[in-house]
Amino acid sequence: MFDRVHHAGIAVGDIQSATDLFADALGLRVDGIRSPRPGGRQQRGADPTDIIDIPIGHSELELNAPAAEGTGVHRFVESRGGVGALHHVCLHTTNMADDVGHLRASGLQQIAAPPDVLAENEPWTDVAFFHPRDCMGILFEIWPTENHHVDMRYQGEGLFTRLASIGVVASDIEKSRHFWTNIIGFRVDMFKSNVLKGGRHVESDNVTVLNLPMGDSGITSVHPNDTDSGTARFLEKYGARAGGTMHHIALATKDVKTAADIVQSRGLQLIGPATDDSAWIHPKSAAGVLIEIVKDDLGKPRPLSPSERARAIRQGKTVGRTNQELASEYGVSEAEVAEILGE
Repeated sequence: MFDRVHHAGIAVGDIQSATDLFADALGLRVDGIRSPRPGGRQQRGADPTDIIDIPIGHSELELNAPAAEGTGVHRFVESRGGVGALHHVCLHTTNMADDVGHLRASGLQQIAAPPDVLAENEPWTDVAFFHPRDCMGILFEIWPTENHHVDMRYQGEGLFTRLASIGVVASDIEKSRHFWTNIIGFRVDMFKSNVLKGGRHVESDNVTVLNLPMGDSGITSVHPNDTDSGTARFLEKYGARAGGTMHHIALATKDVKTAADIVQSRGLQLIGPATDDSAWIHPKSAAGVLIEIVKDDLGKPRPLSPSERARAIRQGKTVGRTNQELASEYGVSEAEVAEILGE
């Protein structure tokens, strides 16, 4: 069972400059136990990389720099102009063998290990990768339970409180919903993006969004409704063949405008002005990664549905509340209160 986003994998061209950006400029802190600066943790498996782990909330930003030319990560970085970009999604599992078995049975091809090794290691209990071709264009990793767990010690300055979500873009909203819910096991947040209404429409970029929370993070699946928007052009350039790819990361903060001012003072460039709810950091100033700054609403009560609001108004009336008081409390007009009460 998947219970949280373990990390957003970011491929970078230079590990030191990327660490300066994602740790220092964003006010976060490198996990020096697992990946001490400056070189980080040396992973020398099928695709050798140097890794820096930067915890945020209960997740991490994992920087991956190629340890040699010609490797998979090196080719990926070169394909993104030598700078880098978002590389993979990793979820944490509480039962590695069961989840690997489920994904294989669902038709996902496990990679990053020779076929004979895959066949000999049953049940599979190590880190596992699955082919982007079967995962909406996303290199998908799952991480087994271990004793190390991210906690508040690694919040750094506290400017950003958690990895709010990893944004992915897909050409087919129904295929994306099927993959993330029916295969991976997410649930759509119906209050933020009601699938019965086709998801949440974002007019500014003419896209439809599905919010898929897990733990204190989640996946935001974005779907262009035309061919002209920035998101549509991004999908066409980087994910057309597979029908999708990774798009952005969203970092939560208590005050969006303050966070935006701070990161700008540290050399990051915004796309347009910051609002009270969100701001966007340009990928050209962030090692090829599009970063959204969002207001941290974790734990904030969700809005009442119309039926819940009507029921609360009726209950309030039975204990002597006036129509004016009910209208003020529930954000409706007195005429709407009267209609609900049948007056």
